[in-house]
Amino acid sequence: MKRLIRLPVSIGALTVFMFFWGAMPQAQAQQKELPEATLMTAVPNFAFAAIWVAEQLKYFEQEGVRVKITPAPSGSVCLNAVVGRSINFCASTSEGLLLARVEGAPVIAIQAHNRAMTLSVVLRKAIVDKLGLTRASPIDARIKALTQLGIIGATGAGAASEQIFKFLVKRAGAIATILKFVYIGAPELPPSLMNNVIDAYALSPPSAEITEPSGKGYVLIPLGKGEVPELTDYPYEVLMVRPDYVEANPKIAFAVARAISRGGALFRSKPEEAKAALRSHRLYTKDKLADEVFELSYNTVANAMPPWGTMSAAGWQKVINFATGAGIVKDLSQAPSNKEGVLWTNKYVGKP
Repeated sequence: MKRLIRLPVSIGALTVFMFFWGAMPQAQAQQKELPEATLMTAVPNFAFAAIWVAEQLKYFEQEGVRVKITPAPSGSVCLNAVVGRSINFCASTSEGLLLARVEGAPVIAIQAHNRAMTLSVVLRKAIVDKLGLTRASPIDARIKALTQLGIIGATGAGAASEQIFKFLVKRAGAIATILKFVYIGAPELPPSLMNNVIDAYALSPPSAEITEPSGKGYVLIPLGKGEVPELTDYPYEVLMVRPDYVEANPKIAFAVARAISRGGALFRSKPEEAKAALRSHRLYTKDKLADEVFELSYNTVANAMPPWGTMSAAGWQKVINFATGAGIVKDLSQAPSNKEGVLWTNKYVGKP
């Protein structure tokens, strides 16, 4: 009887074992067959939260592509890498793409992962206190405070971290030439402000927010909250690619654009899941970013996440208006058209 009982069990176990043994090579083969792509982000900050969430939750693999993601030191490095074909995709600012196109670079945006400019304008806390301002103060009063600053820090001449001050001061009715800048690179901006070397700077979270716990800095204008209409409903960070690459690899482009769009959409459909995924990403774990800084940074950019990665002519007109108004593109007649197919396309972004 024992043999009669054991025999079916042994055959059953062998059958299960053979099934999984046969399935393993097939699964491994399917994984190996995923096409690969390279993606570089301009910098490793919260402006690219949709990408970090998509990476953490394996959305790229679910869409059928394996993506190697590398943060770059700047948007220009990212753009040059795409133009030079050393990487496939660059995630960087839309006004940078606009300037590249004015200069003749072959690049186009196929997805947007912000719907508002995400730069946070941080001032020395002593200046904010003296002016009696907080983040709850009227936006016009906060912008006007920028006309009363001394030395402002920026990552480089002509960078968005410089041009945003010129744009906002002009909006306040002042002349941009009253501003004084020092160019010291992103890593040096927080310590320079906390040591009273500069009065203000603008970077995407958490690069401005990290100054608050010390009591030395205060984020006075978090643009990601959408308080400035000219910089809201605005494709700020976009996925860029060479037109010849995307035409030759439409399935890869669709998979990458859709995965990032899903990452951004999660902030609206299931915000707690998006927040948890972002917090667990290797860049933002508790040992790298304090809870206070993470919460402030998250609250600053969450509203800037779009329902999907599609773009519009109206949004790109705002990009053109900012770039020309801030002096990034000095000659308005050189600005490209805002029509689809010139600077951007929704051809590869798909639908939710």
